[in-house]
Amino acid sequence: MHRRDLLLAGVLAFTAPRQTAAQGFTPLGTFDDVRVSSATGEPHCYGYSLELWRHRGTIIGLLDRHSGLCGDPPCEALANVSHDPGSGRLDFSALSVTFVGTLRRDDVVGTLDGKRIRLVRDKDQPPIDSDRDKSLDAWCDFWRGVRRCRGVDDLCRSLSSEQR
Repeated sequence: MHRRDLLLAGVLAFTAPRQTAAQGFTPLGTFDDVRVSSATGEPHCYGYSLELWRHRGTIIGLLDRHSGLCGDPPCEALANVSHDPGSGRLDFSALSVTFVGTLRRDDVVGTLDGKRIRLVRDKDQPPIDSDRDKSLDAWCDFWRGVRRCRGVDDLCRSLSSEQR
């Protein structure tokens, strides 16, 4: 196999991961650029983290904004998501910001409200593949109960109505 063919096979493996449920719900990964500072004694975290899943060909996700004491940052379900699997182009809005960029195997790069950003795949964390990631229903049941994450209920309702 040529190097180009191996690269294409790797990209296809990433863009078409295994299906975890009959509903076609697939975890894609966690990406972040979070920095930790202990200058004030207690650890403070700054940056963004992004978790992505694919449901029936559509990308859904959660964006966290870290800007203070580490732990439980504000979170919101992605809205206005557009993804082109061929080019990797990914656009969305959440937490009053807009992202325009590219989803790649090891990172998500682009602009977040006009500022250049690179969110790197978190390879130290086990893949998102817990019980809550087995189906859209399980995902919705879990994330609806996380008070710091806005927009999950609306997203789940819209996806449920699309299935009817």
